[in-house]
Amino acid sequence: MLLDASGQQVYSTNITPDVETGIGSWTESQFLRALKGGFRPNGTPVLYPMEQYVDMTDDEAAAVFAYLKTVPPIRKTTPSRPAVVVPASEGQGKQAYYKYSCNSCHGDQGLGLHDLRSAWKKYPTDAALIEYIKDPSAKVPGIKMPTWDGVIEGDEYAPLVTYLKTLQVRTEP
Repeated sequence: MLLDASGQQVYSTNITPDVETGIGSWTESQFLRALKGGFRPNGTPVLYPMEQYVDMTDDEAAAVFAYLKTVPPIRKTTPSRPAVVVPASEGQGKQAYYKYSCNSCHGDQGLGLHDLRSAWKKYPTDAALIEYIKDPSAKVPGIKMPTWDGVIEGDEYAPLVTYLKTLQVRTEP
């Protein structure tokens, strides 16, 4: 059994051309966005263990899509990922962290597949961290973290960054 950074069981997604449970209703551009950009057509993130293939060319990704369309469709449902309910009393930032499944890669405490507890060293201001979250590849070419600009609601960035600060481990002043 495969677990994500929060200890939740990971189920594989159907990538056959089944219209109801697979990618059968996806367009090529939607597939490219999922494969290279990390988001499904419905705007939800593609989660661990699937990584973005940021170095794949559009032609290569289109070839993968064309191939997958030739595979016999298989109807395969997977259990829904259980929603983590964060009480309003715990704050908008923590709610956003779980709403966008940040915990899937960063874990519940900021230490998962990718450690964000020292983000303050590279991005010491709220504005710098927000800019990074919006478009990580602008700062770190080839990074696997998706571009969240246009996905995360604008009014959620400041509370999210405030919450991320609570996860930081400061080992120096």
